[in-house]
Amino acid sequence: MPPSATERHVLALIATDAAALHVAPPRVRFVESCGGPCYEALFNRIEIDRETLALPEPLLRIVVAHEVGHATQRATMLFDFACTLMATTAFLTIPCIAFATAADIDIWHVGVPGLGFMAAFIACSKIWRAHGAKRSAALELDADAKAAAICGAAPALAALEAMATRAPISAARLHAMRARDEAHRRNPAPRVSGR
Repeated sequence: MPPSATERHVLALIATDAAALHVAPPRVRFVESCGGPCYEALFNRIEIDRETLALPEPLLRIVVAHEVGHATQRATMLFDFACTLMATTAFLTIPCIAFATAADIDIWHVGVPGLGFMAAFIACSKIWRAHGAKRSAALELDADAKAAAICGAAPALAALEAMATRAPISAARLHAMRARDEAHRRNPAPRVSGR
């Protein structure tokens, strides 16, 4: 089925924003419903739902610019994914090898180190989750900054506040965008070319 006028408009916005941010335009997948627009680094794809397509034009522009901002972070996201995958694989492989090579030893010599590996895995998973949350927050702030550079700080702030009524938006993102808007009011800076 050919794309609708709104979908064609979104594709044009993505191409324009990608050119402004000097990144290859991500592919787009239009879906009926999801948890909101998102960028998938593995496929270099933006997923946009019908509810997002129905947003008012200024808000839609900011949302699209934010998601294209995530496309500039693709290498970082893929690196983080690869590191997590390798660390998890190592944590699961090391005890398996140790237990396989010590199969003839009694249960205490295998069970006690196994419990140690399990405790270490749980501790490390908490550290990974905390690191992932911190990294995710930094990537969101960076994408917000890129959307503000393309569309302007005041419209980006208005869009973020409007989006906060649809889905949870961290206070740190709102605070950073308000500070960016305030700084822009004091010292207006040119927008990134593309709009």
